[in-house]
Amino acid sequence: MALIELQGINKTYDNGQPLHVLKGVDLHIERGEFVSIMGASGSGKSTLLNILGILDNYDTGTYHLDGTLIKNLTEKQAADYRNRMIGFIFQSFNLIGFKTAVENVELPLYYQGVPRKKRHDLAMEYLDKMGLTPWASHFPNEMSGGQKQRVAIARALITQPRIILADEPTGALDSKTSVEVMALLKQLNQQDGITIIVVTHEGGVANETDKIIHIKDGVIGEIEENTRHDAWEGSVMK
Repeated sequence: MALIELQGINKTYDNGQPLHVLKGVDLHIERGEFVSIMGASGSGKSTLLNILGILDNYDTGTYHLDGTLIKNLTEKQAADYRNRMIGFIFQSFNLIGFKTAVENVELPLYYQGVPRKKRHDLAMEYLDKMGLTPWASHFPNEMSGGQKQRVAIARALITQPRIILADEPTGALDSKTSVEVMALLKQLNQQDGITIIVVTHEGGVANETDKIIHIKDGVIGEIEENTRHDAWEGSVMK
């Protein structure tokens, strides 16, 4: 069985008027894949990411994560799965402004009950992997966008997740830094075997992944095996 297996996933939001966001989504992602989910704003890609990350429920269909049916979990059960299986990277970094870089990276281990010294040592180890040891005691407002995103990646990795879900991870970065962040994700996939799913509307970002899953109007369209890996330095980023 695939690491991630969705069959017939439907999701409707009802804010006074029903909005059918996902319409019978079937999706299979194998262990160790590096894939992008690409679609325009409103295509359903963020809703799909939230369901994959056990941040939102679905209405009908089935979602199996590593062979386990993910359905009607309590908040504690959902949190346990997220902590054990999934690391998140966000466009807006989601760092806590009054905590230093090392404290931000430590946070997932704090919630797991890891003792203070051990979580500090591990956080320093992961910051070192990101080339950020000199910035460990700096606050987010003292760092560049690229540094903040590398702190966020270190935080996502510290629990040694099986899956990284990255929501528009380059959206707030300039083109040079975007290239660096995507190269880092590619390295994590190739060297550590982490399954990485990048949600994006940027063709340049999607072209850095091995498979591009197109979503439009809540329906999965073309699934493109990407053998090009175009040189991205010349592409225009927002």
